[in-house]
Amino acid sequence: MYNITPVLQSLGFLESEIKTYLAALEFGPGTVLDLTKKTHFSRQATYVVIESLTKRGLMSNVIRGKKKYFVAEDPEKLLSYAQRRETDLKDKVRDLERALPELKLKASGERPVVKLFEGKEGALTVLNDIGTTRQGDSPEVYEMEDSDVFFRFIRHEEVLPVLQKLKRINTHVTGLYAGNSRGKTLNSKRYYLPQDMQNIKSTITVYGNKIAIQTFEGKMHSMIIESQAVADTIHILFKLSFKAAELQNFETD
Repeated sequence: MYNITPVLQSLGFLESEIKTYLAALEFGPGTVLDLTKKTHFSRQATYVVIESLTKRGLMSNVIRGKKKYFVAEDPEKLLSYAQRRETDLKDKVRDLERALPELKLKASGERPVVKLFEGKEGALTVLNDIGTTRQGDSPEVYEMEDSDVFFRFIRHEEVLPVLQKLKRINTHVTGLYAGNSRGKTLNSKRYYLPQDMQNIKSTITVYGNKIAIQTFEGKMHSMIIESQAVADTIHILFKLSFKAAELQNFETD
């Protein structure tokens, strides 16, 4: 005989509800005392189970003389109940799908880490971090930089160790640049900003799950933001910028 118990359990029925329903189905109308003898549950527990099954439409009662007899409804009612549960579950899945974005926003997740640095040493610390942060199997770095302003403060020899580290792990750099080209050291693609977008006096670099921002106006300041969500967003902005640069035929090398 097919074991229906696991199926009913998957529908949310308790063991006591399953035994009571099957006993009433097998032996026909019975009093609470009759059911307790068949299931070995207490009278109080049996009353609770009967009430639960009645609310589900799976049991009813009849009065014969002065006694109340409880009857298991036809198994077709059980199938109807399962079908209603299936429909309700599908509705709940759709509700959950709609609520998922909001739930994700509420998830605690990792908090962004922000580090601030001052002066040239701080800028070199940021450069070193770019060279040592793991970026996955296909390293990609996106940046926006005014090369003339950058190299006014940072000598090429100071950048070279970072470039060598990036080259060893086959990093590809794509960027938007103001200023003069200084020749390629890495596998890279460069888009040069038109004259009305020159002299930006800062750099933005996205690498791995981090964003580095350096400003060279007034006292030099540098910042590292570590956040996958923010890095993913800046990645999208860069990709849109590169597409626009292609459409506008920006000068490249």
